Amino acid sequence: MVKVRDVIEVMESWAPSSLAESWDNTGLITGNPNSEVNHVIVTLDVTDKTLTLAEEHQASMVISHHPPIFKPLYNLSDNNTTVRLIKRAVKHDIVLFTAHTNLDQAQGGVSWAMAELLGLHSVSFLTHGNSQLVKFITFIPHEYTEKLLEATGSAGSGVIGEYSFCSFTSQGTGRYKTSDKANPYKGVAGKLSTTPEDRVEMIVPQPYVSQVIAAARKVHPYEEMAYDIIPLSNRQNYFGYGVVGDLKKPLTHTEFQKKVAQVFFKETLTVSVWDDRLIKRVALMGGCGSKFIENAIEAGADAFVTGELGYHDFLTYSDTILLIDASHR
Repeated sequence: MVKVRDVIEVMESWAPSSLAESWDNTGLITGNPNSEVNHVIVTLDVTDKTLTLAEEHQASMVISHHPPIFKPLYNLSDNNTTVRLIKRAVKHDIVLFTAHTNLDQAQGGVSWAMAELLGLHSVSFLTHGNSQLVKFITFIPHEYTEKLLEATGSAGSGVIGEYSFCSFTSQGTGRYKTSDKANPYKGVAGKLSTTPEDRVEMIVPQPYVSQVIAAARKVHPYEEMAYDIIPLSNRQNYFGYGVVGDLKKPLTHTEFQKKVAQVFFKETLTVSVWDDRLIKRVALMGGCGSKFIENAIEAGADAFVTGELGYHDFLTYSDTILLIDASHR
């Protein structure tokens, strides 16, 4: 039977919680990671309607984008809507799990889903996220190298652009002396030993470091796995905020607005004034996109569609780029 931790593992491999901003509240909100899951409800917000739907369909888990607990709780009074919803979830053994700013930054996350709905092609991240790259280095007997590369590659290491399972291996000699209590894979306990080893290097996005180390430990034959984690200055392309891509064919601003309203099921949009220039390249941002308008302009976008913009954004940029607030409320 599938357990909550199995679902969390899938979500973490897609949108690691370590990507979340420091002010965010993501991950497991209520429930036991070892409890069983039969059905899962996926929602934008946890509301009474959401929990009613979960109860009617006997869904034991709800995955939301917006955290049900976002601000500190100072009491447990039912006068507080958040408290009431949390109590109801706990009472009915409904697990609540949230993927918010980590899902905003994930490949295939919110902005990528928006791009798919609009039919964009040649899609890429609009701006890099808050994660960095590191280099993972370890030393292992040659006969275990392939197992290590397979395990760590499957855990998220070694991705460079469209290439995966990238690594570099060199040969050398390991030198060590163990205590009398050790049980070395090679050599004799208590004596100075040397053994041929492979030095294996691979790039790892920071959010995947812990799972890559864990995967390496599972296949490494040594009692003590020596490894290095070295921060890199390289810019990473694995995570980021927003996307930019191209329409299959240019549209007038009126045609484009209708398309946005249609695919996002919006009866009304807040749109800046625009002339007769065609819309070819589009930037998208789930959630509030005010601070990313400059990125959209730098990316050559003719239009920027996001979930929230301010009054002054329209005043400042309306002559430069078509702005559309599709309201994520």
